[in-house]
Amino acid sequence: MKFRKLALTLHLYLGLMVGMLLAVIALTGSLLVFGDEIEHFLYPQLLQVIPQAEKIPLETVLQIVQKAYPQNQAISILLPRGIEEVCQVSMLSKSEELLNVYVNPYTGIIQGSRLWKETFTGFLFTIHAELAGGELGHIFVGFCGILTLILALTGLFLWTGWRNFERGFLINWKVHWQRSLFDLHNFSGIASVAYLLLIAATGTAIIFYVPFEETIYRLTNEKPQPALVSHPPAGGSRQNLDEVLRQVDTVLLPAKTTFISLPSTPEATFKVRKRFPNEAHPNGSSTIYLDQYSGEILRVDSIYSFSLADRILNALYPLHIGSYGGILFRVIHAITGLLTIVLFVSGLVIWRQRYLAKLYRDKVIEEYKGFSPVSQQWPWF
Repeated sequence: MKFRKLALTLHLYLGLMVGMLLAVIALTGSLLVFGDEIEHFLYPQLLQVIPQAEKIPLETVLQIVQKAYPQNQAISILLPRGIEEVCQVSMLSKSEELLNVYVNPYTGIIQGSRLWKETFTGFLFTIHAELAGGELGHIFVGFCGILTLILALTGLFLWTGWRNFERGFLINWKVHWQRSLFDLHNFSGIASVAYLLLIAATGTAIIFYVPFEETIYRLTNEKPQPALVSHPPAGGSRQNLDEVLRQVDTVLLPAKTTFISLPSTPEATFKVRKRFPNEAHPNGSSTIYLDQYSGEILRVDSIYSFSLADRILNALYPLHIGSYGGILFRVIHAITGLLTIVLFVSGLVIWRQRYLAKLYRDKVIEEYKGFSPVSQQWPWF
């Protein structure tokens, strides 16, 4: 009973302290699960194209963008995932702001550009990952993830179904509304607890990625892959992007090339991401590293040859966004975020009603203590 009282106290005050912030993080997370679909719905003229017979060379696409935005540095290219999608070139400005440029891969026409933080997903991500508070907010969200784990575990311990299993899954709408609200809170908690624990754990690990990565490598007694560098020859120039694509298209078949990270320094390499059919990660987890001058493939990291530590680390993002099981699990992840809001609102109302009831009881007790039958009969007494 003492442990239950401690769990109830911890659950209550943690919920009151960070419940509103967790509700905001959960809501933005639910929307981000379908962020790409929402972006395409809101901005079809920017993100969609009419398919044509052939695409222009990728090197030409990059040159067009660099000519249009000479003050920015191109850092990556997201290749079209479908025949009706644009090619997205991400650029970094001198003020370190990320600019996304959208290019028709068939005609080379720039359909528009936006700062990443001003996109729908960028705006949501800024709130979801850092509560619009920069690096300090990012760390705070990480601690909110830890508190969410504690809330979920204490809520699981307090679940009424441990005493009456069937009753723990029912919501009685015929009784007083306060009892129905308690049932709703109880049911929402048990219905979402497994996914809430998964989302909170993976989200916390992503935010505190460096210490988490070090811990995983230590626990598995493994080491991360060494960093690779390009070897710049005298007067050498960067490899043509279309040649890079031809190189990587011969590796890791039938995986499809999805993303190219461009070298930002003379010693940096090309990093090309590839995605196998039905792979959980939206861009794929397999990476090919190439010398930016010779085009030589320096290393191939295939998802099927990952070490245990690398498999764990690469599973974090797909598990967090629910992309590991198709549309069904994405919907479940989105619903879990919405149930978090239900838990906060219902918990807040339950606490408020009990708090008001306690104030009323205390007031009645104080009035009763001050009541004297003798003084009521003889006021002069």
